[in-house]
Amino acid sequence: MQGLYPTIWHRIGADRHFSGAAATWRLPLKKGPATTTTTLLLLFFVLVFAVIFSSSWIHSLLRRYPGRLPDLDLMFDCDDRPVIRSSDHRGPNATAPPPLFRYCGDEKTLDIVFPDWAEINIRPWDSILKEIKEGNKRIRWMKREPYAYWKGNPFVAETRKNLLTCNVSEKQDWNARLFVQDWILESQQGYQQSDLASQCTYRYKIYIEGWAWSVSEKYVLACDSETLLVKPKFYDFFIRSLQPVHHYWPIRDDDKCRSLKFAVHWGNNHKQKAQAIGRAASDFIQEDLKMDYVYDYMFHLLNEYANLLNFKPEIPEGAVEFCSETMVCNAKGLEKKFMMESLAKGPSITNPCTLPPPYEPHVLGVLLKRKTNSIKQVEEWERRYWESLDKKQ
Repeated sequence: MQGLYPTIWHRIGADRHFSGAAATWRLPLKKGPATTTTTLLLLFFVLVFAVIFSSSWIHSLLRRYPGRLPDLDLMFDCDDRPVIRSSDHRGPNATAPPPLFRYCGDEKTLDIVFPDWAEINIRPWDSILKEIKEGNKRIRWMKREPYAYWKGNPFVAETRKNLLTCNVSEKQDWNARLFVQDWILESQQGYQQSDLASQCTYRYKIYIEGWAWSVSEKYVLACDSETLLVKPKFYDFFIRSLQPVHHYWPIRDDDKCRSLKFAVHWGNNHKQKAQAIGRAASDFIQEDLKMDYVYDYMFHLLNEYANLLNFKPEIPEGAVEFCSETMVCNAKGLEKKFMMESLAKGPSITNPCTLPPPYEPHVLGVLLKRKTNSIKQVEEWERRYWESLDKKQ
């Protein structure tokens, strides 16, 4: 929620400066005149799978907390990269940034980050968490392959193509075992080789961004193998809560191969510490990222956003009312099954969790400095390791 507290948002607020050209869909929420029922309406700019799935989560939120979401009007973009540059909205005469929601942000933009669970052929999150937890028990950490594992599509970003140069070869072993995921072939074979609960077979798992942030992040962290996190440029709604050398091991983006080799070497020589890092990340995903809390995050985010609006939300012309039946009527097979399983069954018997206040600037500064110092410590260990090897040659 810290992303809604920049000075510019509270100084200017969110106005009607919507940018339809940058958005996939528009979501007005409006209570009826004499009822607590809130109507979910959509105004489409581009009809894509993620629109239906993302809006279904908001519909579930309405069912979970009926009548408790305020009237609001928001724009949502399902494209990966953030686009609202903070530099365009600075200074005493700054205009309000268009309030655009999406799945990730970065340090140079003001896009509002919303949780993403819009995925094909993947079971509901609570079910996946249970399956991964059981999958973690199949092979004890000490019995797993003592290498860094990654499987994915390398052709979406240069950083992933560069990662493939770290694969084992006849001439070099960087302690990495990297595999290309052919999603077209995988879809034709019914995703038989993509069972998330069966992928915790290596001691270390690599997370690396694609075109932007990657949805694979939470699955990599959920496995209790130590996560080797290649320095990211983007963030989702939870990753900034994690601490290096506690939840993950930081990997340099500009020298991946040497960084990966050292990380695996360090872990194999500090097995208990490496296991503890893997468990800390897995525990965070299992406990702090359970679906109840994700719903509560959505609830507080939308309420905080509504408080910033300096206009009265109205239903725009062309909006289409959506209900759960509308969302699933065109879905088929597993897609329809998983969508129905994901919808909230009814009102929650408990209230949303209490939203803590935003960090004071000095407290946030301390946390950021601690994170920076931890990364610098790892880089120093890495530098000494390679210096010692060079001296032996």
